[in-house]
Amino acid sequence: MFKKLEFDLARNSLKYIIKYFDIKELFIPYYLCDVIRHSLFEVGCKPIFYHIDDNFMPISEFPKESYILYPNYFGVCENNVDKLVKIYPNIIIDNAHSYYSKPKGLASFNAKHKFFEKTGSTLWLSTDDFELEADNNRVERFWELHERFKSQNLLKFENIICPFCYPLLVSTDKEADEIANEFIKKGITIYRYWNNLPKSYNEYKFYRRLVPIPLT
Repeated sequence: MFKKLEFDLARNSLKYIIKYFDIKELFIPYYLCDVIRHSLFEVGCKPIFYHIDDNFMPISEFPKESYILYPNYFGVCENNVDKLVKIYPNIIIDNAHSYYSKPKGLASFNAKHKFFEKTGSTLWLSTDDFELEADNNRVERFWELHERFKSQNLLKFENIICPFCYPLLVSTDKEADEIANEFIKKGITIYRYWNNLPKSYNEYKFYRRLVPIPLT
């Protein structure tokens, strides 16, 4: 059986996990919201940062028994999650961008406010045959956008359950800005995730050249 807990925010789900398993060090990606790093400090957990490649996969291997946080980026990394949970028994899945994904790994959590007009986070400790019914409208909109942008998008997609947005990664900063401005002129807010990183980092391209197009 799985254990389900409710929290007001995803960060508080993570802090509970850290305290529950008495995690002293946690591998987290550079490409991530700053609030996660601050949350670790608040509960006395040391962050160890790792890089990701162009497919959002960790570049380096981890010690097998390490505690690792892996985000299901934009809700399009289900295959990555499936690969990683087979290798690392102590991996924690951040499904803030993938509310409808089945809980996997040591623990996983989501974020309601990313998909609904209400706050909250559901935490799952261990897994079961649990699965939420995905929002088919979001999935249809995702593939509609992909038909339009697939010739420009450097990302490839498969096994999409219910994405948070359509992540469009293009070749240049200028191209990304032009596409973002096109949507902004239509009254559609385009965020850049998350903070700018050094140009020497592979993740720099995600901040400057990835346009996350809303699905609603």
